[in-house]
Amino acid sequence: MTSQQTREQLIEELERSVSDTLAYFEGPGQETKARIGDWGGWEVLAHFAYWHYATAWGITSATMGGPPWQLSGSADETNAVCLALLAGQRFGDLSAHLRLAQERLLRAAHAATDLDAAAFRMSDGREVSIGQRLDTIARHWRGHLDALRG
Repeated sequence: MTSQQTREQLIEELERSVSDTLAYFEGPGQETKARIGDWGGWEVLAHFAYWHYATAWGITSATMGGPPWQLSGSADETNAVCLALLAGQRFGDLSAHLRLAQERLLRAAHAATDLDAAAFRMSDGREVSIGQRLDTIARHWRGHLDALRG
């Protein structure tokens, strides 16, 4: 995130990247044979769920003066649990679930008063701000989408 990005700019980029990615997965993404490491399209789509909810929880807590969301494991460990939890879900189910998660995240982001407040505390103790999380999600979704399309 650059210091010049406003909350509105971060939210706009988040909305674009999520919208583009969900549109892809509601169409050709369901049939893609593209891989990102060991993951196909389903795994890419499924792992987004936890991170969206956790970010919304972290932003809401920070906005209310509470603590950041505590991550208990590494990203890889968290992703593995998320995939196991969502096993058996169809693309349409995941897309619908993520659209609801996006609505919640956008409400939290619009209510955020301080982009520098900590939204996450990583398992190593490092803290990640609200602005950093919004930027990371937009770039992460866009990066996965570009890799699958490429």
